[in-house]
Amino acid sequence: MRPSRLALPCAAFLLILAAGSASAQSGTPPKLEPVQDSDTPITVTPKSGREGTTTTVRREGGRIAEETVHAGGSTYSVKPASPNSTQLQGDAGGPQVRGPQWTVMEFDIAKKQKQRSADAAAAAENAADVPPPPPMPPVKE
Repeated sequence: MRPSRLALPCAAFLLILAAGSASAQSGTPPKLEPVQDSDTPITVTPKSGREGTTTTVRREGGRIAEETVHAGGSTYSVKPASPNSTQLQGDAGGPQVRGPQWTVMEFDIAKKQKQRSADAAAAAENAADVPPPPPMPPVKE
């Protein structure tokens, strides 16, 4: 014989009820031990606000075109979205500040070119110290 649809929810309810009454009658809570007080006070020294942070502002025609911030080991820049927009500020798609652009890696091409020219000059200097090769033997016909 199959159990009815009502029997399964009733059985589950009875199990929950029995578990709840068993935990309610389990007795007193476990005994807790007191924590010893320490005599040393806790001192918190806040970091100074913006020490080590530098800000560079680039203006074009009196308006801020870009602001670059160097904080700690990271660098990011903030630029306005589109200053020549016809929409008003606050409109959807209107002029507003874009999200910051983090500088991940920089390439110094001029430094590489200087290094190459210095290496070429050093190689030319070393080549001047090397004696010329011996003359070729005469060709016999």
